[in-house]
Amino acid sequence: MPADPEVYCSERLARSYACDRPPIHPAIWDRIAAADPGGIDVGSALDVGCGAGASSRALAAHADRVTGIDLSAEMLGHAQSALPGMAFVRASAQALPFDAATFDLVAAAGALNYCEPSVAVSEMARVLRPGGRFVAYDFATGRPGRDATRAAPCFASFRRHFPPLPGYALDLQGLPYDRCALELFSYERFDVQATMTAAAYVDYIAGETSVEAAVADGMDDSEARRICAEIFTPLFDGAAREVHFAAMFALARKRGGD
Repeated sequence: MPADPEVYCSERLARSYACDRPPIHPAIWDRIAAADPGGIDVGSALDVGCGAGASSRALAAHADRVTGIDLSAEMLGHAQSALPGMAFVRASAQALPFDAATFDLVAAAGALNYCEPSVAVSEMARVLRPGGRFVAYDFATGRPGRDATRAAPCFASFRRHFPPLPGYALDLQGLPYDRCALELFSYERFDVQATMTAAAYVDYIAGETSVEAAVADGMDDSEARRICAEIFTPLFDGAAREVHFAAMFALARKRGGD
């Protein structure tokens, strides 16, 4: 069952995505670019599920023109403010408002969990030019430090206070590439790091969808942040720490190009 995208129709969450997320997308795009021997830089690109614009900003390093789509008007408002030179459209991944063969590259960053993947991938392949690139990528919640044993009780406590929302598991290798005239040619799992203080990490983790759901259900935002700080601040020992994000991407080309 897909996750519910309505959780993102929140000004609180949109502000968090605009202001409190570490710069993970550029590092992932560096890995994607290195995996494509033909080169990933293109003329036109579509960012499906662009959110507050962080993924679109990173994609702009590899495309002359970027168009972002998202269902959340709140997210799109922040994206447009941050990136006024880009085009942003409120639309669904399952019904893209573009002609066939419009884009050289179509990317979806953590967006396929929120729709029927077979429908969305078919739509993305439709608007992709022959020989163009399809990219799907995602990354897990960042974990401070390398000591998984020490962090595990903290995340168990976090999940007790803020139960995960259903519907997030997605196998990027198992998408219907062949049925959509796509050929998967690269898949990687890797680690991305960002240096964060305890305060910055609390701001970030308070923007997780499970925390947003608790606030939407009546928990005071300051109480949610207090709980997050109580759980995770001890992991930082009074200093900035490396936060590790388990990332993955799948890279495919559309049949019919040179």
